[in-house]
Amino acid sequence: MSDEPEEDIAAARAEVERTREELGETVEALADKADVKSRAQERADEVRARAEETVERVRAKAGPTAEQVKAKVGPTAEQVKAKAGPTAEQARARAQELPPPVLAGAAVLLLLALVVL
Repeated sequence: MSDEPEEDIAAARAEVERTREELGETVEALADKADVKSRAQERADEVRARAEETVERVRAKAGPTAEQVKAKVGPTAEQVKAKAGPTAEQARARAQELPPPVLAGAAVLLLLALVVL
């Protein structure tokens, strides 16, 4: 008969310990829910991480496409420069050949056109 009270006491102590642990976990969970600032920061961190992942995926997809565009446009841009270069040089040379009064008149006409438009 003396063993039963000791067993009952041990069982009661174990039950008290389990209850304390459960209560501690419950209090911790409630404190987490009440900490709005911390929850907002966690949410912001999650959103930031997803945004960074999305940016990386887009960059990974866009990288080869950008290179393809450069490969296609590069020669065309060079062709335009090659054709425009002599034309620009011809225009400069022709402008230098014009007498100053003609250049002044052209400048006045250009200014008037800009003011009217």
